[in-house]
Amino acid sequence: MKTIALISRKGGCGKTTLAVHLAVCAVRAGKAVALIDLDPQGSSFDWFEVRESQNELTATRASEQQLPELLKQAEIGGVDLCIIDTAPHSDSAAATAAKLADFVLVPCRPARFDMKAIPSTMAIVQLTKTPAALVVNVAPPVGKLAEEAKEALELQGYPVLETVVSGRVAFNYAVTDGRSVHEYEPDGKAAQEISELYQEIMSMI
Repeated sequence: MKTIALISRKGGCGKTTLAVHLAVCAVRAGKAVALIDLDPQGSSFDWFEVRESQNELTATRASEQQLPELLKQAEIGGVDLCIIDTAPHSDSAAATAAKLADFVLVPCRPARFDMKAIPSTMAIVQLTKTPAALVVNVAPPVGKLAEEAKEALELQGYPVLETVVSGRVAFNYAVTDGRSVHEYEPDGKAAQEISELYQEIMSMI
């Protein structure tokens, strides 16, 4: 079993959106997937609950203390990929998730306040020595802002994925009724970007 943790100390960076979309992408690739929601707001679990067909993946809300046992149960139960959605401003839970994961994904919007929060997020991850990378997320679909953000982050020495995920309205429409962009608009650019992100991450783990 492989485990991906999504971590950021900055709220509003799109962690939950990426978590649920990566989960569906993995299901479409034939994997048994578990989604663990550590955020007290429970947004990813709420998304799961409104899906019409819930037998394609499993999801649960959990605390930091429950995480190790849940991961053990997932592996025993034959889960191929576990995705952990964490809360912002929760250093302890983020550190635990990062330590137990095989890979940490750190979403970052190409905006000043988001990029300034990256050092404190990466400091948590680096202490665990778990492989990690940033992904530029909720980027403007046009213009050079995403590429400029990638360059700025790389200049600071951070690993940044090639894939950029844009802030497209398809994401908003899809999650409203528990879908993913692959189910809402399978041939759209949002679905293409999520597929590229999933493939890039899986090639690293």
